[in-house]
Amino acid sequence: MEQFPQVLDREQAHPAESMHPFDWSRTSSPTAATPRTGEEPQFPADLSEVSTRQLRTLCNRTYQLLDTDYPSMETRDRYEALVEELELRESAAEAPAEPESTREKFRDNALFSRFELYRNGVMAGYVQYEMRGGDVLLLQAVIDSRFRRMGLEPVLMQAVLFNAHRRRLAIMPYCPEAQDFLMAHPQFLSLIPTKQRRRFKLLTAAREAAQQEA
Repeated sequence: MEQFPQVLDREQAHPAESMHPFDWSRTSSPTAATPRTGEEPQFPADLSEVSTRQLRTLCNRTYQLLDTDYPSMETRDRYEALVEELELRESAAEAPAEPESTREKFRDNALFSRFELYRNGVMAGYVQYEMRGGDVLLLQAVIDSRFRRMGLEPVLMQAVLFNAHRRRLAIMPYCPEAQDFLMAHPQFLSLIPTKQRRRFKLLTAAREAAQQEA
């Protein structure tokens, strides 16, 4: 199984930013996401707690501030975070639903450090992981031979990424299965830290070029 550890160096923590009208720590209440007339919009510490309607309002307000001659880098970062959150919610809403009797069950087995997928009560596959702070390293994906023809690997990977998104975890895709899924579904690339995301794109481009030459 090929790995690319040089691509996945952990990103250094950024120094604390100075106070700004868009300080994320000013409120953690979802109701504070909608600004009053004439006031600067305030941003919650956790976007997952904000309704989609409030997210769209914040996105529009932030874009207005971005659409100036000299927008700050902080404003750009806020806008990108809002857009990424909305895109992930749209992806989740578009995921096809299955009948309850045959729906796969997903769980995080923290005891064995693996994300598990069950089908009709039987474990069909898992992704082995390692937690490092706020990062989850995806090390190995395994699908039981009895379920390989059912196309469950993408179902497992999507469940892993949605789980990481809900828990505000950054992902580090070491295993080829996770890398292939991200190549096919770039809407999830926002879960990779920014520095590693650029390197991942270079890696995938090099892999595609090598496959075409083979």
